[in-house]
Amino acid sequence: MRFFRGIAVRVLAGILILSVTPVHSQEPVPEITSERYVPLTFQVQVDPTTYSNPFDPDDIELLGIFEAPDGQQVVIPGFWMQPYENRCPDCETEDLQPAGEPVWLVRFTPFQVGEWSYIIQVQDDRTTIETLEEGQFTVTPSTEPGFVHVGANNRYFQFDNGQSYFPIGHSIKWSWDDAGGVNQYINWLRQLHEFGGNYARLIIDTPWFIGLEWDAPAGDYTQAQQAAARLDIILEAAAEYDIKLQLVLLWHQALTIYGGPPVLIPPTFDRPDTTPDWDNNPYNVIYGGPIAGPSVFFYNERAQQLFRRRLQYIVARWGYSPQIFAWEIIDRLDRTGDYNAPIAGEWLANIASYLKQIDGQHHLVTASTFNFDSVIAANPLLDFTSGEFYQSRPIETRSDQVAGAVSVIRHYLEANPAPTLLVDYSLNPWYEPADDDLQGIHVQNTLWAAALSGSAGGAASDWWYSYLIPRGLQALYTPLEAFTTGIDWANLNLQPAEAGLITEEENTYTAVRVSDFNRLFSAPPLATIEPHNISPDGVFPPVDNVSSFLYGQTYNSQFSQAQIYRVSLPTPAYIEIGVRRVSSQANARLAVTVDGESALTLDLNANSTNISLRVPLFSGEHEIILDNTGDDWLELDFVEVGGLIAPARVLTLRDLTNGVALAWLQHRDYTWEKATLTSERTPIQAQYTLAQMPSGLYTVEIWNPLTGNILGEELVRVGDDHQLQVTLLPFDSQLALRIFRRSDSFIQPTPTPQVATIVLTVTPSPTATNTPEPTTLPLFPTNTPRPQ
Repeated sequence: MRFFRGIAVRVLAGILILSVTPVHSQEPVPEITSERYVPLTFQVQVDPTTYSNPFDPDDIELLGIFEAPDGQQVVIPGFWMQPYENRCPDCETEDLQPAGEPVWLVRFTPFQVGEWSYIIQVQDDRTTIETLEEGQFTVTPSTEPGFVHVGANNRYFQFDNGQSYFPIGHSIKWSWDDAGGVNQYINWLRQLHEFGGNYARLIIDTPWFIGLEWDAPAGDYTQAQQAAARLDIILEAAAEYDIKLQLVLLWHQALTIYGGPPVLIPPTFDRPDTTPDWDNNPYNVIYGGPIAGPSVFFYNERAQQLFRRRLQYIVARWGYSPQIFAWEIIDRLDRTGDYNAPIAGEWLANIASYLKQIDGQHHLVTASTFNFDSVIAANPLLDFTSGEFYQSRPIETRSDQVAGAVSVIRHYLEANPAPTLLVDYSLNPWYEPADDDLQGIHVQNTLWAAALSGSAGGAASDWWYSYLIPRGLQALYTPLEAFTTGIDWANLNLQPAEAGLITEEENTYTAVRVSDFNRLFSAPPLATIEPHNISPDGVFPPVDNVSSFLYGQTYNSQFSQAQIYRVSLPTPAYIEIGVRRVSSQANARLAVTVDGESALTLDLNANSTNISLRVPLFSGEHEIILDNTGDDWLELDFVEVGGLIAPARVLTLRDLTNGVALAWLQHRDYTWEKATLTSERTPIQAQYTLAQMPSGLYTVEIWNPLTGNILGEELVRVGDDHQLQVTLLPFDSQLALRIFRRSDSFIQPTPTPQVATIVLTVTPSPTATNTPEPTTLPLFPTNTPRPQ
């Protein structure tokens, strides 16, 4: 076997290329200097007669071993590739052609400043090892922020240099030949960048664009080199346009027997053939693969060996790139054939552990399901959770898009302390929802609702090529990008909070009723009693696992368990408890406690039915406990909180320590399903209230989320009651608030612009809008230690 060491240096597409000569060459090795976070590529030559499959690590394995200035050692796998070049990058469609002979490469991005050393080794048949002599290179500082990691607060993201990263963008899952291939994909990235986007989601396991194993035999990627070259080109473009990519490594449909959509797909747009499924998968025994069915993939040893081989090639070839935001191991895991959550969960944990083991650049790891799955969501090896939310238009009736999306986000936040993202959503899972929402109101609403309900970024919509881009809806990213700029997401402790909205109009508030309890008698009590927050959008966590029965202290006492509810009221209201029935054997006693004080005790005779009682509540935040201190059970019919639903939805994030709050207010008639004319929406004049804010003087910026313009600024003082109150401008669509205590060191408020005319009714425009200058953040950490 012949092995070579570096002697020549060149730069190509921002990557430092190091060519090499034989180990025993007398030529001196030149001094190598690079910048921090600038990728390096080491090119070596390996005798092709010494291996039969360059993709099989048991046959041949190339490794780069790098030692950082602080002594940390990083092992990076190398890879074989056939180079391609795009001979017509400015044409409507790609023209990818082979460029030279196959090569062996090691790609690595240094993350520390100083003197590095490296050794490159080849292992043949897991036995014979040939090693280069020790080499060195010097890394100097740069302005590049580095790789993305979970932030210090474990709820948001940050770069290696400590700067926060707040993803805004959409799924760009693939391109295809008739669309222009990689040329069109780069055009989509450019447009996303122009409108303030910084995130896209790409599936790298499709037979029509980027996929390594759709040509048999499994485990051999020779025929996939043109497809792999597309991702090389895309990563270069992503670096140019400052887009971070979430790469889906395994497309769920490869493990599904696809039956086609249940609706007719309109012929409005050209589309790729997305029907390939398990019947086309080279892991299938009919193509010489190791398994006979898709569900066997998750526990078959040979299938897992082949899949890990694919993962090693992916990490080796593309893991160098800081443009890769995260590895998404699989999308829609719960939609694979014969899905079994415990088996899939164990497989996912093993694969996540393997990915972290082989990826020396420490990219984030995630996975997604189509519907929330508590087993997958709670996996501690996922660096963040990825959720989806699709309505089923046109089959199902219309429903509240924001409430549904926020519910998904809250489920993930409850299941896992890690950050969460809504990585795919739409009104329609089968084709673009233009028939339902021509203006894209649901896109804008979901985007802001996700950002202000605890998601670590804005929600990422589906149907980029047939809806978002043709309708000019990428312009909706520009206002959110302006609003979120300058917020130190990774270091503030922003948590969802319930804020109030007080209007001068009487009878504008309606009640929220909770009744979907578990009505199975003698159901085992919950392991822990957790509070349930009742908000204008319902109750969270849901009460479908909470027993409707409050058991007594004498009979069935082993099931006795109190219920705890929390509520934040904008105005004085009430809680009403409905009792459906009482045991026929003995009496019950309903005890209601409000904020630690007994508010009401009601004795209920045996066989009593259909009884309700109300307890008045002052405005503000309350904790209510319901218990049964009698002898036998009673069954709840409902729990209702009055005066809770205001004429506008309010979503708030609050940092109690630093005195920072962000809020989004949506007129309840400004929704995709109502889509009424402006003249039919009654403007709302209201006061925004937020409790538990630290005392002090606050700057409140009032924004228009549809344009990104600042409408005005107020100075508000919070006293010893810790109640922040902001008088809002009348609005008939949306408002947003940025609230900063003036003594807070995390952010400097945006200077108030001179506003001559305030336009409160705005229809989203398909073109970019005039936005304010971004807020600067002077106190970002400049040199945060890299997570290991």
